[in-house]
Amino acid sequence: MRTSSSIVRHEEISADSGMVVAQHVTAAEIGVEVLQRGGNAVDAAITTAFATGVLLPIWNGVGGGGVMTVHLDGGGGGTVDFGMQAPGAARADMYELEEEQDVQGPSRRFSWMKVKNNANVEGYTSIAIPGTMAGLTTALEKWGTIDLDQAVAPAVKLAREGFPLSRTTALAMAEKHALLSRFDATKPIYLNNGSPLRVGANFVQTEHAETLERLGRNGASELYGGETGARIVDDVEKNGGYLRLSDLEQYQAIVHEQPLAGTYRGLGVSGVTGPCAGPTVFEILNILSNFDLAGMGHGTPNFLHTLIEAVKLAAVDRFNFMGDPAVYGFPIDVLADPEYAKSRVSEIDPTHAQEFTAGDPWSFADTAKPTGFPGQAGAAPDDGTTSLTTADKDGNMVALTQTNLGFSGVVNPGVGVMMNNAMGWSAPMPGTVNSIAAYARALNNMTPMILHENGRAVMAIGGSGGRRIWPAVVQTIVNRVDFGMGLQEAVEQPRIHVESDDSVINPAFGDDVLAELAKRGHKYSLPPKEFMLWPFSEPNGIIRDNGVWKSGVNPQTKPTHAAGY
Repeated sequence: MRTSSSIVRHEEISADSGMVVAQHVTAAEIGVEVLQRGGNAVDAAITTAFATGVLLPIWNGVGGGGVMTVHLDGGGGGTVDFGMQAPGAARADMYELEEEQDVQGPSRRFSWMKVKNNANVEGYTSIAIPGTMAGLTTALEKWGTIDLDQAVAPAVKLAREGFPLSRTTALAMAEKHALLSRFDATKPIYLNNGSPLRVGANFVQTEHAETLERLGRNGASELYGGETGARIVDDVEKNGGYLRLSDLEQYQAIVHEQPLAGTYRGLGVSGVTGPCAGPTVFEILNILSNFDLAGMGHGTPNFLHTLIEAVKLAAVDRFNFMGDPAVYGFPIDVLADPEYAKSRVSEIDPTHAQEFTAGDPWSFADTAKPTGFPGQAGAAPDDGTTSLTTADKDGNMVALTQTNLGFSGVVNPGVGVMMNNAMGWSAPMPGTVNSIAAYARALNNMTPMILHENGRAVMAIGGSGGRRIWPAVVQTIVNRVDFGMGLQEAVEQPRIHVESDDSVINPAFGDDVLAELAKRGHKYSLPPKEFMLWPFSEPNGIIRDNGVWKSGVNPQTKPTHAAGY
């Protein structure tokens, strides 16, 4: 087995048979061991996902949710949406609001009111219905070859025996020390006599191990109505949260046999539909396909201007139309229609930055815009996500992203799992397309994508970093497809991040380029230098290059690694 070294800039790893890329070296190695024992890419992805939930428990795990895209060699596969749902008791006006706006990053035009006492993002009142266990077991049953108890076994061992705490995780825990100190069942696990755990400390999660064993033995029903679910709900209810056993019992992962599909420069593209970032990525790629990016040259003012404007167009549509289609009725896949993208292209002025308004996707839909369709939402806080990709000897590929959103700080007694704070994904006031509603799946930023050619997968890509994910996934695809970069080179290139009118631009593009963008009217800031404030996503993935699997990892904060054989 070969693995990449733990440095900010990684070397490319090549493998003839199989590969796993994950945001912890141990998780990647565990996934490759599954492949070496004869498991397929889905087996490796699910096993790696459970392990990652233990290794990076504040960012993901069975207390959270996610999405995944599966491509089987020759065609076939699908997607699984296991995003978190609002409890049945949730209402659009359930939180008391401050008078101050909650502005997330550069999304000044798309913001919402702050919630008093951070009740939507901290503690028991922030917990939504978790979906990870349903999603991972559904995928394993549908496309995998190993049993669930085998898939959870490495995670159980890690949780029970412990492992050295990484620098990234230790810093993140220290940053949230006050939150972790609030909950009695959290403190013994995440603190050392009230102090933050140090880098390299042996991190043991005994109750987490016992929970995973029960889940492996009894299946998803153990969480969605069984003993584990009852323990979670009992604690949440006692402490003023909204989650109930009936909420868990009704939860189901959503499987799409046909993924959201399109093309980019002649390659097939597959992703996840619904209230995630898949439709947004398709809209951006469809807009960009109308421009000769390669002819502009990578990193030039013309290239960056076009890229920024395309992302801004899609972002305006995203915040004006996207929420749970089952609740608000918007036909989300229309945003992925190439013809709709063409209707937006003419709005891009090649000489000057614009402040765009939303388009008219309803004119491309089969249904009319309903009376009283809600207004625009905003950009939610989102900083707790992990991404992994797998590929096997038969050519199957998986891209999987899972998250706790950030994390609530709550560990339920007798369960040992860090719970999500996914109520913070929804706009906390009525009247928006992403407002809180009973059983709504709020808009999230995950977008695991697979590119394919003649039925054979050639690239699996995803990322972590909240709202920064989808602009980064687009740029990685463009770097690979338009400019022919290897994936490692593609993920290491300087990037922009934009989601409304202001951008964050990596200064590595150069002073002359930045000056020209300013001349064209772009408003931008430069990234902060602090390690934990890195304002760009960390995309990672795998490509097939002349029959060989090759990695691309971008470990700016999380210690992403590739392993293959």
